Amino acid sequence: MRFIKLGLISIVFLFLVITAISLLLPSTVNVSRAIDISAPADSVSANISDLSRRKYWFANYDSSQAIVSKNSFGVGASIKIGRTTIDLVEAKAGKITTLWTSGSKTLHGDFNIFKQDSGSHITVQWHFSQHVPWYPWEKFASIASDKIMGPGMEKSLDNLKKLVEK
Repeated sequence: MRFIKLGLISIVFLFLVITAISLLLPSTVNVSRAIDISAPADSVSANISDLSRRKYWFANYDSSQAIVSKNSFGVGASIKIGRTTIDLVEAKAGKITTLWTSGSKTLHGDFNIFKQDSGSHITVQWHFSQHVPWYPWEKFASIASDKIMGPGMEKSLDNLKKLVEK
């Protein structure tokens, strides 16, 4: 009986220590990638804002699972790829905001388009922001977000660059 009691107290104490350590981790995870492109900002913005054009540059696009809404361009457009739904919530000059929903998880995605001084180059920044619950397993899993999402974002931005620089 004494060993069972010691075991239970040890498990509770270990859980509290792990929870305390996880509270030191940030509650918001940001993943960002950027690329310089030699193309007009309007062309880049049009390819990002039109969700039906994602098949040409988005690295994780699976045409067999993609369902595009009737309105595929501008605010209110949406696309469903597998279990993930992408909704376009804002499209202004220089900034396009999307909301990515997969199950109960939501990510805010922003595309920022910055014109360079020369005028012939632009920088496209793709930024994801995710609120992480206080649960220790969620906090520790968020450490790998950059390594999981980053390569796909880089490949997508490279594909976008190749598409608009033709």
